[in-house]
Amino acid sequence: MTALPLSPWELENPQQLAELLTTAQTWKEVEALGQAYSHWKREAWELLSPQKREYIQQLKQWKDCPSAQKFPPGCTVERINSTQGLTGQVINYWSAYGIDYVTFRVGQDIDWCGAVYLRRVNLENQSSER
Repeated sequence: MTALPLSPWELENPQQLAELLTTAQTWKEVEALGQAYSHWKREAWELLSPQKREYIQQLKQWKDCPSAQKFPPGCTVERINSTQGLTGQVINYWSAYGIDYVTFRVGQDIDWCGAVYLRRVNLENQSSER
């Protein structure tokens, strides 16, 4: 007899898997869900909107980028030394000369900053995570 590891999720259908995939913040989470519910993977993927599929593909693309692990796509960030309190949503990452940068949308504008100069902001209670 072999023992299988228990899944931390108790899902009952592919719709629930699709919903949970859209809340994943790392590629590791997506992979774990896919392994736990491999029999629903294809059906759940078909239920996702094109935007949600793109989000999951971004997680895969940036799975090895430390900045993407700290600041997942779509999370809200703020410059550490910001005096204006402007926040933005992460949309991309890049690296130059050994420095990781994060690109984010602030209103209608696009901004970027070295990842070490950003903090993730939790807008629900206006507290910041470091």
